[in-house]
Amino acid sequence: NDPDKFAHIWLGDYQRNSEARVFKNWRIEEFDVDADAVLRQGADWGFSIDPTVLVQAFIVGRKLYIPYEAYRVGCEIADTPSLFLSVPDAEKWPIVADSSRPETISHLQKHGFPKIVPAVKGARSVEEGIEFLRSHEIIVHPRCKHTIDELKSYSYKTDPLTGIVMPVLEDKNNHVIDSLRYACEGARRILKKQAQASADTYRPSVAGYAA
Repeated sequence: NDPDKFAHIWLGDYQRNSEARVFKNWRIEEFDVDADAVLRQGADWGFSIDPTVLVQAFIVGRKLYIPYEAYRVGCEIADTPSLFLSVPDAEKWPIVADSSRPETISHLQKHGFPKIVPAVKGARSVEEGIEFLRSHEIIVHPRCKHTIDELKSYSYKTDPLTGIVMPVLEDKNNHVIDSLRYACEGARRILKKQAQASADTYRPSVAGYAA
């Protein structure tokens, strides 16, 4: 249940600052994709030193399964459709992608991925997206090597003088994580609206409270 501790003790990996790690709610496990699963996909863009990423996931209750990923550094726009096709059924399901590259989204829409749409970014969308992921038990298929690497390394910033963990997310080791946030964006927004509606339903009126 603690991949970093396991890697350090049994695999000889470097010991990491476990207090700064964002994700501790995950494990590596082989599984099959349920035929009835609603597949959720997210994409992030890169080129020179950053990767272009597609990640596929599905949710069952409070468990988030990650069966496939596509990941390539230096991927040309023209080669992105073939990269994404390495993920089974990627062209059949919606993809929510980083909105910073509308030209790449347009290219994919015209080359086999008509269901790709830009992510809706807003205030605290990153923090809320991370909290949504942290609220689930994440199960990663062992073939998703880069997902595993980022779940191990994604962390909060630490004070360089005191070493105290700060409530600020590091903006690195997060390309798969960003893709996963985008993939779950629709589910997160729907659940947030449902929670707000439920709270409004049970909130007593001022007149009723006074009475």
